[in-house]
Amino acid sequence: MDPLIRIENLVKSYTLGSKSVEVLKGISLEIQRGDLVSIVGKSGSGKSTLLNIIGILDNYDSGNYWFNSNLIKNINETEAAHYRNKFIGFVFQTFHLIGTKTALENVELPLYYRGESKSEMRQRAEEMLEKVGLKDRMHHLPNELSGGQKQRVAIARALVTQADLILADEPTGALDSKTSQEIIELLLDINKEGKTVLIVTHEHEVANICKRKIEIADGQIISNH
Repeated sequence: MDPLIRIENLVKSYTLGSKSVEVLKGISLEIQRGDLVSIVGKSGSGKSTLLNIIGILDNYDSGNYWFNSNLIKNINETEAAHYRNKFIGFVFQTFHLIGTKTALENVELPLYYRGESKSEMRQRAEEMLEKVGLKDRMHHLPNELSGGQKQRVAIARALVTQADLILADEPTGALDSKTSQEIIELLLDINKEGKTVLIVTHEHEVANICKRKIEIADGQIISNH
C-alpha cells in the first residue's frame, strides 16, 4: 500500500528583506497510514514549515509531495482548501477557536464549509464533543472554557470531518503538565482508532510516546526512527 504521505527532496525558502533564507534543505520522508509520528527540533529548525506544507497551508520551492498518492504541487487555493477540508484536521497550540461562537458552533464550522445540512452538522458536532469529554460544555463560549477544554474543542473540530490525517502543532504548548497528559492520551486514542497523527513538539515527553520520531535541525532530517 502506498504511504499516506511521501515527500522527496523538499526545498523551501523565505525572503527576508533582500536575503533568501532556505528553511527546508532537501527533506525526504514517508508516513504510513495509521502512523503516530512526532517531529521534533529547536525553534527555527523548519519543523512548523514542514507541517504547514504537509497540511497544504504553504507551498514549496522544489521537490515533490504526494498525499494519498496525489501530487500536491502548484495547486490553487480552491484545491488546497478542498484537500484540507476533506482529508486533514488541524490542532494548534493557540486553539484557533472563534470567540463569538460556542464550542458546538466551532466544531460545526468545517461541516458548514462543506455544505452539510444543519441537522447533520449538529449531530456530528455533538458526537465529537461527547467523544472528547465535553458534552456538558458544548454551549459555552471559548472564554468560559479552560485551556485544556479549548484544546479538546479544537480536537473535536479536527475530527468532525472524519479526516485521514490529524496535524497537531505544539498541542500541549499552552497547557499545564496534567492537562498536557490528558490531551496526549486523547491523541493516542485517536491514533488507536486508525487515524494518522503527526505531532510537532519540542517536548521530549510528548515525542517519546509516538511510534516514530523525526528530528529536524537546520532544515534537514538528522534522525528518523
